Amino acid sequence: MLFCTYNMHYGVGADDRYDVARIADAVAQADIVCLQEIVRGWPQLDYTDQSREIGTRLNRYFRFHGPMEADASSVGPDGRIINRRRSFGNTIVSRWPIAWSRGVMLPKTRLLGAFDLQRGYIEAVVAAPSGPLRIYCTHLSHVGPSTRLPQVEALMQAIKRAPLTGPTWDMPVDKGHLALPAIDFPGSSHRDQGFLLHEPVHEVPAAAIVAGDFNFQSTDPEYALICGAPSELGPRTTPLHLVDAWFAAGNGDQGVESFPGEGRIDHVFVTPDLTAKVKRAWIDHDTPASDHWPVFVEFDL
Repeated sequence: MLFCTYNMHYGVGADDRYDVARIADAVAQADIVCLQEIVRGWPQLDYTDQSREIGTRLNRYFRFHGPMEADASSVGPDGRIINRRRSFGNTIVSRWPIAWSRGVMLPKTRLLGAFDLQRGYIEAVVAAPSGPLRIYCTHLSHVGPSTRLPQVEALMQAIKRAPLTGPTWDMPVDKGHLALPAIDFPGSSHRDQGFLLHEPVHEVPAAAIVAGDFNFQSTDPEYALICGAPSELGPRTTPLHLVDAWFAAGNGDQGVESFPGEGRIDHVFVTPDLTAKVKRAWIDHDTPASDHWPVFVEFDL
């Protein structure tokens, strides 16, 4: 399985050219992709839904969550209100079905005299042929450790608590469905026993991949919260930490950049059970489709 994380800079490349198709083509080889700085409903871009554009071009499943959201409505010539929302956030694109997902807000504190915006992440389970995989796609604050540390703590708590939190709905263990009377839907011959949520409860697999633009390097304090305290032999990882797939693949960190001048700030972390399945990891420095470069990790699943 090939995984990728990519901050796509809303489709504007290092050459200042807007081209969402280039983004799709840059990640086309990957089976699962986490995208950041993807937009939907902005008037400057003709209200386009970039998640749909990329998903359609690649013929993939997709899930968008825009934690930054605002009005983009207008009034037509006939006086009717055209309801639109503009949003900026994250997307998971997958070759395989996204069994369930949820968009979650991360902590935010209002800043005076500095630009920041609401951050969040997508938690999803992808029905991969080798078995379900938990995927987290996120983009943390660019401001500094003071804004990122609470976000890292919230994200790690969610990852650890996932088996207790459960999927997006629960059912009685002995029945697996809601015992509600049958419903006759208007204009339909379909008669639904148990209304809508009568499906079996989805899995919350132990194996997880956590990826995105974290805006910190491996030497920063936020990294230690995820991978463990640094030492001469590498991070002191425990079963409660995640593993950096870049290092698991045998790569070094000196002089490596995923964003020009900022070092390796785009990461793919995995739960310890996936460490041995990481085969290689690389950054595609040849594509100018964004101001970041995509990070790829190959897994043997």
